[in-house]
Amino acid sequence: MNMKRHVLIVDENPYVVDILVQTLCKDFKITIAGTGQEAAHLLIQGYRFDSVITEIELTSFSGLELTKLIRMSRLTAQIPVVILSSVSDSNTRITCLEQGADAFLSKPFNPLEVKAKLHALLRRADSPDQEVQKRLSVRANKGGKTIWSYPSRILSILFGGFAVS
Repeated sequence: MNMKRHVLIVDENPYVVDILVQTLCKDFKITIAGTGQEAAHLLIQGYRFDSVITEIELTSFSGLELTKLIRMSRLTAQIPVVILSSVSDSNTRITCLEQGADAFLSKPFNPLEVKAKLHALLRRADSPDQEVQKRLSVRANKGGKTIWSYPSRILSILFGGFAVS
């Protein structure tokens, strides 16, 4: 079963939100927060998201503060955060990246680039164990030796004598 990844979009501009929803809805489950405070509330309540897209310039609780909140918790620290903002100065972009944002995309933006960036970040966010399990199909035979579904001399050398499950 192929489950859609859950993305939190945080932006006060309904036009931007609408463009993102139209572009991302086929590939992702989407939750919208109109303010940074609303997004923080969702995260604190324990809602799980696979990625967050946020504007920096939000009233009462900025996108940068939201990013810091996400990075503070062990439960959310690994969530990829994409800043989507019209802030154009390099210092602000650098600050966002240094404070934990995984990517910074400028407005106006190409919605297909946002989609591609999300897919790339989520591929990298998968834990190594999950990736290995996805790529390697391993089964044990009667003799207790491990048989790789596709032969690989490198994997045989690396894992020789070890059962991988």
